[in-house]
Amino acid sequence: MICNDSSCLVRTNTVVHSSPIVFAIFSCLAITSYGMPVTAQTVAPAQPAPPPNIPSPEEQSLPSPETIPEEVPSSPEEVQIEIEQPSVNPPNVLNLDVCPPLAETSELSFLATEIRVVGNTVLADQIAKQVDCYLGQEIRLSDLFNLRSRITKLYLDEGYITSGAFVPNNQDLTNGSVEIQVIEGEIEELQINGLDRLRKGYVSDRLARAMESPFRQQDLERGLQLLQVDPMLQRVNAELTAGNGPGKSLLILDLEEADTFGLSFAGDNYRSPSIGSEGINVGLSVSHPLGIGERFNASYGRTEGLDLYDVSYSVPVNAQDGTLRLRASNSDSRIVQDAFRDIDIRSETTTLSAGFRQPLVRTPSEEFALGLDFDWKRSRSFILDDIPFSFSLGPEDGRSQVSAVRFYQDWVKRSQSQVLAARSQFSVGLDLFDATVNDSGIDGRFFSWLGQFQWIKQVSPRFLMLTRVGAQLTPDALLPIERFSLGGISTIRGYSQNQIVTDNALTSSIELRIPITKDPNKVQLTPFFEAGVGWNNEIPDPDPAFLASLGLGVRWAVSPWLSMRLDYGIPLVDVDNTGDSLQEDGLYFLLDYRPQF
Repeated sequence: MICNDSSCLVRTNTVVHSSPIVFAIFSCLAITSYGMPVTAQTVAPAQPAPPPNIPSPEEQSLPSPETIPEEVPSSPEEVQIEIEQPSVNPPNVLNLDVCPPLAETSELSFLATEIRVVGNTVLADQIAKQVDCYLGQEIRLSDLFNLRSRITKLYLDEGYITSGAFVPNNQDLTNGSVEIQVIEGEIEELQINGLDRLRKGYVSDRLARAMESPFRQQDLERGLQLLQVDPMLQRVNAELTAGNGPGKSLLILDLEEADTFGLSFAGDNYRSPSIGSEGINVGLSVSHPLGIGERFNASYGRTEGLDLYDVSYSVPVNAQDGTLRLRASNSDSRIVQDAFRDIDIRSETTTLSAGFRQPLVRTPSEEFALGLDFDWKRSRSFILDDIPFSFSLGPEDGRSQVSAVRFYQDWVKRSQSQVLAARSQFSVGLDLFDATVNDSGIDGRFFSWLGQFQWIKQVSPRFLMLTRVGAQLTPDALLPIERFSLGGISTIRGYSQNQIVTDNALTSSIELRIPITKDPNKVQLTPFFEAGVGWNNEIPDPDPAFLASLGLGVRWAVSPWLSMRLDYGIPLVDVDNTGDSLQEDGLYFLLDYRPQF
C-alpha cells in the first residue's frame, strides 16, 4: 500500500540553444525502487574562425607568451524539470513554502512526538523545516505519506532526480515515534566505450566530482559539458540507466577520441621585412601518445633570413586540468635588406621555459586559472657574420640573457551573445643562470606587467564585433628581448612587424566580422581600426611613438581544412619605410592548410 501511495513521475524537457548537450529523462520514482534512464549526446557546434590573439612581441623583441583564448559566444543548455504530482496529493500538499493542512479522514490518528528522517546526507535544514510542520501534531498515516512526498520533492527540486523518501513498514506508532527513510541516488558504475589511445582513467577522473553521491542531475550535465570541450575528445554520448538497486544508476559513455596527429602548412608575410616577411610555417601536433592527455607540438618557420624551431610538451597532472608545460625554441636570423646585406648582421635567440597552470574555477561558461612560468632567454648578435656586436644599450658584446619568473592569471567568461577574456602577467627578472647584469641600468633585473583584454560581442545573429586592449608597463629599462613591439598583423596592421619596440606600450583594436555568404563562417569582411603608443624609460622614445591605422580584411573558409586571409591596413601616421615589400605597403596574406586524418 505504501508503494502505491508514494509513486511520482518526473519528466525533464531540454530547451536547446547553441549548446551541444541534449538530455532526455523519464522515470518512475517509487518508495521501494528507483530508476532514472538518462541519455545525452554531444556534438561540437560549428563556429566562426576565431580572431587573432592579443600579441606579445616576437622573437626579435618579446617572444609571445601564451595569450588569452578566443571563442565565439556560446552557453550551456537550459534544463527545465517538470514534476507531475501524484493525484492522491491535494495541490497544496506539495507547496513546500507553507505547511499543508492536516488530513481530515476517518483514519486513526496519533500524536507525533518524534519524527526521525534517516539516510540523508544533504538538505538537512530543508528537511527539518518540513518535519516541523508535523512534529507535535495529531497526525494520520496519510499525513505521514504527505511528509514523505514533500521530502522527495525537496530532492527533486534540487536536481537529485534518483533520490526519494519512504515510510518503512511494521512501525509501532502508538508511542508517537515514526521513522522516514531516505534513499539517496548514486551512480554505482561508470562504463566507458570507444577509447583507443586515451586511458579510461583520464575520463573517469574528470567525471569523479560530477558522479559524487548523492547523484545530482546538474552536476552530471556540467561534467559532461566540460568533457565535451576537452581537446582530447571529439564526441561524447552519455546514457544513464537504472542500476541494481533502489537509487542505483549506471552511466554509460560512448566516446570518440580527437585525432591523434595534426599537421598544418601555412604561407604568410607576417615576419619583419628586415629578415624577410614572406615565409612558410609547418606544424605537427601529437595528442595523448601515452594515453594520459599529454600533447606534443613542434613547428618550423622559415623566411629568407630566418630559421625558427619551436617544440613544446604539456601533460595534465590532475583531474582539474592542472598542466605542466615545457618549451624550447631557437631562431637564427639574418638581416636581408639591401642596405645591410654586405655587413652580415645576424642574431641567435634561444628560449627555454617550464611552467604550471591550474584552473581554480571551471564551469561550462567560465574559467579562472593561475599559472607560474620560469623563462630563460639568451640572444646574441653579430656583425660580419661572426663578430659579436651590440646594437643597443644593455647587451654586452652582443649578448643579452634573461632569467625571469612570470606569474599570470587567465579568465574567460562565455554566454550566448558574448565572450569576455582577460590575462594579467607579472614578470620579475632575476640575477640567476648568468643573466645580464651591468651598470648601464638596462639589464636582466626588472619588473614588468603585461595585460590583455578581449571582448567578442554578437551584435546581431550574423555580425560579430571584436575589441582588444593590450598593455605592457614597467618602471625599468628593459633589454631588447623583453620589450613590446608595435606594428604588424598582431597589433597595428598597416605598419611593418616590429615597427617600434619600447619598454612600455598600449594598444587597442576594434574589428567587425561581416558575413557575405549564406553560411556566416564561409566568407567574412573584417573592417578594423587599430592604434597604439610606446615609450621608453631611459633611452629616447621612438619617433613617431604613436601609430594608428584603419583597413579591411577578408577571411575565406574554403573548406574545413583550407582557409585564406587577406588584410589591408592604411597607416594614419607617417613613418619612414625604405622597403617595397607587401607588408610595408600595408598588405598581409595567409594561406593555411590543415589536412584531415
